[in-house]
Amino acid sequence: MDSNVVEGDRLFLIAENLAQDFSRLPTIEAEAYGGMRGLVSRSSIARKLSALDAMDIDTYIETVVEPAEKQARPPAPSVIQALGSIIEEESEGPFYCATVAMDFDGEERLIGFIAQDRSIQNGTWMPQHHLAAVAFVEKCSKRAMPIVSLMDTPGAASDAEANRSNQAHSISRLITEMSNVDVPNVGIIFGLGYSGGAIPLAASNIILSVRDGVFSTIQPKSLASIARRLNLSWQECAKHVGVSPYELMHQGNIDGIIDYAPGDDGHRLENLRLAIVSGILAVEQSTKTFVAENPYILDHYRRSLLRYLEPSEHLQKVQASASLKLSRNPTEYLNVFGVTFRYLRYLRVRRRIKATTRQQYGRLAQSELPEGELGARSDRERRRIFLRWVQDPDKLIYDDTLNRAWKGYTEKKRAVHEERTRVQQFFLGEPRKNYEDARNHLLASVGMYLYNRWKSEASGNLRTLKQYIEDYEDTRHLIRVGEILDPVALVGAMRRDRDVGSTLRERFTHEGKKLLAMQDLSGRTDSQLRSQLSTELNLAMTEGPIDRVVEATPRNDNELGRRETSYIVANRRVVQERFNDHIAPSRVEGAPFADSDRTVLDILLESELRDDFVTEIENMLLFDSVYDQVLESLDSIAEEAERSKALAQNSVRTLIERTLEHAESEVGSSGVNQGVTTDAALQQQQFFDWYLRVLHTPKSSEFFRAVEEWKKTAFPHVSDTLVVVVTFFFERLLVSHVQAEREGRRYDGRISPRNIGRKKDFWNRLNIAYRDLLIQNALLQFKARRGAGYKAFVEQFFDDFEEHHRDLLSTDPCQFPGLRISIESALEQDSPPCGVIAGVGTFRNENGGLRVGTVISNPDFQAGAFDMASAEKFCKLLVTCAEQNLPVVCFISSGGMQTKEGAGSLFSMAAINDRITRFVRDFDLPVIIFGHGDCTGGAQASFVTHPLVQTYYFSGASMPFAGQIVVQSNLPSDSILSNYLVDVPGAMQGLVRHPFYEDLDDELRRIDPDIPVPSESVVEVVNRVMSGILSQERPMVTPARKPVDAGDLYRPVKRVLIHARGCTAAKLIRVAQREAIEVVLVQSDPDMESVAVDLLGKADSVICIGGNTPDESYLNAKSVIAVAEHEHVDALHPGIGFLSESSRFAELVRSRGINFIGPPVSSMETMGNKSNAINTALRLNVPVVPGSHGIVTDAEKAADLAEHIGYPLLIKAVHGGGGKGIQVVEDENAFHELFQRVSVEARAAFGNGDVYLEKFVTSLRHIEVQLLRDRYGNTRVLGIRDCSVQRDKQKVIEESGSTLLPDALLDSVVKHTEAIASEVDYVGAGTVEFIYDLDADEVYFMEMNTRLQVEHPVTEYVSGVDIVAEQFRIAGGGDIADLKVGEEGYAIEARVNAERIVRLQDGTLAFRPSAGTIDVCRMPEEKDIDVITTAGEGKFVSPYYDSMLAQIVVHAKDRDTAASKLEAYLGRVEIAGICTNIPLVRAILKDPKFLKGEYDTNYLPALLERVDADALIAEIDTASGHTGIAIGAESIRIDGSDELKVLSPTTGIFYSTPSPAEPEYIMEGDRIGLTDTLCQLEAFKIFTPMCIADFNTGDAHLYEPGCEYEVVRTNVASGQQVNVGDLLFVIRPT
Repeated sequence: MDSNVVEGDRLFLIAENLAQDFSRLPTIEAEAYGGMRGLVSRSSIARKLSALDAMDIDTYIETVVEPAEKQARPPAPSVIQALGSIIEEESEGPFYCATVAMDFDGEERLIGFIAQDRSIQNGTWMPQHHLAAVAFVEKCSKRAMPIVSLMDTPGAASDAEANRSNQAHSISRLITEMSNVDVPNVGIIFGLGYSGGAIPLAASNIILSVRDGVFSTIQPKSLASIARRLNLSWQECAKHVGVSPYELMHQGNIDGIIDYAPGDDGHRLENLRLAIVSGILAVEQSTKTFVAENPYILDHYRRSLLRYLEPSEHLQKVQASASLKLSRNPTEYLNVFGVTFRYLRYLRVRRRIKATTRQQYGRLAQSELPEGELGARSDRERRRIFLRWVQDPDKLIYDDTLNRAWKGYTEKKRAVHEERTRVQQFFLGEPRKNYEDARNHLLASVGMYLYNRWKSEASGNLRTLKQYIEDYEDTRHLIRVGEILDPVALVGAMRRDRDVGSTLRERFTHEGKKLLAMQDLSGRTDSQLRSQLSTELNLAMTEGPIDRVVEATPRNDNELGRRETSYIVANRRVVQERFNDHIAPSRVEGAPFADSDRTVLDILLESELRDDFVTEIENMLLFDSVYDQVLESLDSIAEEAERSKALAQNSVRTLIERTLEHAESEVGSSGVNQGVTTDAALQQQQFFDWYLRVLHTPKSSEFFRAVEEWKKTAFPHVSDTLVVVVTFFFERLLVSHVQAEREGRRYDGRISPRNIGRKKDFWNRLNIAYRDLLIQNALLQFKARRGAGYKAFVEQFFDDFEEHHRDLLSTDPCQFPGLRISIESALEQDSPPCGVIAGVGTFRNENGGLRVGTVISNPDFQAGAFDMASAEKFCKLLVTCAEQNLPVVCFISSGGMQTKEGAGSLFSMAAINDRITRFVRDFDLPVIIFGHGDCTGGAQASFVTHPLVQTYYFSGASMPFAGQIVVQSNLPSDSILSNYLVDVPGAMQGLVRHPFYEDLDDELRRIDPDIPVPSESVVEVVNRVMSGILSQERPMVTPARKPVDAGDLYRPVKRVLIHARGCTAAKLIRVAQREAIEVVLVQSDPDMESVAVDLLGKADSVICIGGNTPDESYLNAKSVIAVAEHEHVDALHPGIGFLSESSRFAELVRSRGINFIGPPVSSMETMGNKSNAINTALRLNVPVVPGSHGIVTDAEKAADLAEHIGYPLLIKAVHGGGGKGIQVVEDENAFHELFQRVSVEARAAFGNGDVYLEKFVTSLRHIEVQLLRDRYGNTRVLGIRDCSVQRDKQKVIEESGSTLLPDALLDSVVKHTEAIASEVDYVGAGTVEFIYDLDADEVYFMEMNTRLQVEHPVTEYVSGVDIVAEQFRIAGGGDIADLKVGEEGYAIEARVNAERIVRLQDGTLAFRPSAGTIDVCRMPEEKDIDVITTAGEGKFVSPYYDSMLAQIVVHAKDRDTAASKLEAYLGRVEIAGICTNIPLVRAILKDPKFLKGEYDTNYLPALLERVDADALIAEIDTASGHTGIAIGAESIRIDGSDELKVLSPTTGIFYSTPSPAEPEYIMEGDRIGLTDTLCQLEAFKIFTPMCIADFNTGDAHLYEPGCEYEVVRTNVASGQQVNVGDLLFVIRPT
């Protein structure tokens, strides 16, 4: 390199010395340059520091952390808007930026603001938000605007989506831009400043904090996860590292504290403005001074300018491949002050990094780790939760299952001694057995209830409960909420009492101590005080004897008649005696209960049940441990389960034996069952006895599914699909194993859950989860070889390696527990006490070697955590390499920044990032980094992914932004593994072979044949990069599947997957069975008990695809295909709706070698897109409705086009269908609003917002033409259908002919249909739809449905062609050249829907869904009447899908006869339990206007205006079996209480909020009136608000008018399905 360049870049070379020589740095302290204003004084900071140091941990958290975490804290954007005039602003989710005109002492200047908006997603940025910030920084640079960053975030998003979208790279990019920007920037900690979400904004010339901001490398809770072996609570971690601005100031990590906190106004808000203004001015003044005093900055600028004017070829290549760009033109090129801004910014960041040397380090004598408080804190919190329950346990009346179990037990107990004859025993059962069964049922019901009530706290609470039952007298002496008579007086008495009160106060929690210290309790209600005081007192009484008091209290061994008085009983006696005026005596055993007052705890303490409940708890604890062990042991059975979708009985036996052994050990070690010795066989037998008893308990399946839901939360790292497998293990596999072992039954090991829950894409994600388990296991086995330490890299790649700065190590600035001991241990072993080693050596290659600098991670020390000593080593090495003109090659495996160093280690990210930028740009040298092992956190998000670095990863490297240890969600391998991310644009330059694990790639390909694997080695990459070739060819992947020739798929169908539900599924199954085709049916959770499932034969099977809604179930293409592949089907019938018209789905199905029973993809793409379909019709001279005839995107141009077409017109979504995505526009005034609405709704519903315009034909008939076409070009038109009787664009009546369509137009639609089918080379069944404009006497092409239509049976009757059978035949390669098409008689179809008609308050009629259970269903079988139904007695009509229950099709000689025949048949149909539209359909079929045939699509609304609607409503209600008030007064009363139930009036989905982002309608404790909305109930996509006034009809009032009610309890979770009569709320009149 030119020596002049090196000399000119002296600035880089001396930076290390400058940063540590504070005297040579210009100061920007408060006293400099007129002084920074608006800051807290140094004396105030010193006083606050002393106060913080003296605080206990809880007070520290309350003082420092809680204010910054408050939900009500004002978000940064609202404050920015008060600092000046907003010139422009932009927000995208939690990202906010604005250009603000601010007053600089009379001069107006534009300032750019960047902020995280905590009001949206807590201020958590995704990659796109960091990149938006990059764009704004670049914009500010071009405009020469100073930048102010307001940090308020718990951290950057770290979930799977964020990782797949290059989160680490986007953070690194923003750090680079903020470090490199040529304008002043000020960083302000405005609230939470944690992790990688904050550091990009902290790469600033000056960092300030508001008074109550917090700042650290990582959230304290995540730090506690990392330091979990130290038994530290997150609260301790926060105090150890010091997150307050006062401590940060003391540590030298920030430059000042603004005398302002969000929420302050007036002069305090002015302090914020003054601090920003004076801070910018101070930076600018210090920069001016530095330039004046250091002329070499001008030399540096001159050399930078030369590089800009004459960049080297290598630098041009680096820039071309990097996202970080140089100035594009001279106008934007920076000046000398811009260079100085970024140089001084680095020096300030660099001086915050503090390392020490071995010589300066003070060695310690051997010491032990300090004892953390996590265990004690967790135990206290668990006891607090448990005692809260004990003092106010659940009442039985609130849970119907428990209430019934208790009543059943008491009834059977009373009858146990009755004498019964054999006949009575036959009908009523033997009394003793009935009693035992009821007793077992009660035990199991209570155990299951408590387990799911306490969820993740169940294990600890059940252990405590066992102890309390065994020591039941203790439990009776705990203080109940209602026993505190006067809470205010009790607080005062305890405050004054220096003996017992003082002892109690010492044991109180932080909140309890605060309560006793409060002088004014008027802000607390008596109810709140009683609840808190009882909890605090019980905690204190259960912590051991009250010192000096209980020990002095004489014991009376016979007092309780059972045993020596316990310390809890004695404590209660002392507390009672001391505060007797304020606490009522405890209730003694035998006190009578009112049924309304009886609680779960009362049952647990029943003398006859206590011992049994102890055993039940032991079994429940065993189950809890076994469940967890099974979940954690799934890796052992993953390969078998993935391969065969089944588990062999021996696998189940091995798994349950191993988990039981571990569970027994775990439960025993916790004190449960201590001293009890049982052999393994007996233990297993006892567990299986209990397990079978639970299985025979009603609603046991609901129990296991409820466990599944909260276990997902307890094991957030595990895929939720695997938790479903565990549920199935306990519901089916284990019971099958037990019955096979005990009773000799056939074992069934198939893994086929029948109730998967609301989990999208289940089967596909389950395959991924199995794969991930296997990959993780494989990688762990390779890591266990421990061959990738720093010594291995040196030996493998370097000759004459010289380690530099070996003596550098962390100063342990926060004195974090354990860090110093790790340093001492490393020193004792003469191992580097640092996260990396750095040095210079000769990199071995075939060209004689390459002299390079290198940084290599040291995973043996703190998992390679990148500490401040590591940063200093890196920075110093770059100087050495610049001096010697050496490239840099790094091998990095790091868990991230050294979080135990506190906030200071964050600056390591910014410092290294900046030095790499300058190294590459100023010295034209490459930096090549190879990530391997676990490459995560700050290292990954700062320098490994630096935009100017040549970033490569070893095969098998884990490269997420944040590691799984701190991410509370499942991270699939495709979101973190280098092999899967290699094809993500911008993720890396390439993938390389692992130098130490040569067989790794083979193992990965064995697990996943499709996984990309590399071909290049480390040496080959380095040689290529050094030769100037920066791009790597993507890893070659040997296709796991050979390309499929579509022609080969035309083969006879033998086994078909039917992707349909309801009536469609029933019809397809019927035809497939008739054609001797085996059926695999996929069904959602609600459809697993459907009529379609009942139709399946022995050769057929059903697979649950999971979910409730279409989005959760039938729309999950990959899961459908996963099922199809596993079931080895040769064809897939897509049914009607869902994915049936998705060309992408069809292509995916065929790519797997499975025949898609439908047209070619090209036909679907042409005719499935309405714009393309219209253009096809125009090309064939087929008339179309006047309109845009193409997509319109610009609202203004669309409005002009609308004027030309004429109003009224339609705005239609290109991908809409089924009456959705259509909007009528009456005039130009409403056009713009409706245009935007349809576009937005279409994007949400169909994933595409494209729309087109079409003239609105006001009087029309809906005509369809049915066609068949084979692969050989034979086309047959089977006939037409008229579907003009519609409601809300949904068909009700369909006919095989049209009463109004002239013959000439009939001929034309047939010819047009044939032409269109031929034009697009259609294959299969399809329907071309036309509009018959009655006013113009014209037909217009409307659209083509490239699938089967619901109403196809009417055409089958008349044409004599079995359309579905022909679909199978055509798909099998058959031709229809000889197909005979008849035209016999007339057919009409009626759709029977589950719905009712209601009259609204304004008198208008509305249709409402009617989901629920069908009590009666009779549909006679009659000649020439085809009934395709999903209705049956006992069948549940789900609210999640469409409301169609049945298609009833009649065939007769003519239309009148067919209509009469259909009406008469419907009169013989009986469906009760739900409402149907049968009375309405019968009214249509008898209506003279319908029978005359002279009507249009407006017919049905007009009919409803002509008929006696009230009589029709009454007829619908009568037919359903529901008359009068469905819910009576007796059903809402709670015995022995003034409380009332609010029951669900219908079946539907319960929603407690208007939308997910809005607050709940009501909360417990709220007062409501009759018309206040309590919730929404949704069925068939219709949302109905509910209030208690809805239950008051006519003169029948369930709830008193004019009365207010208090909400006592909400009994249902939002999103949960409810049935008629389910308890929603408990309320009481006030």
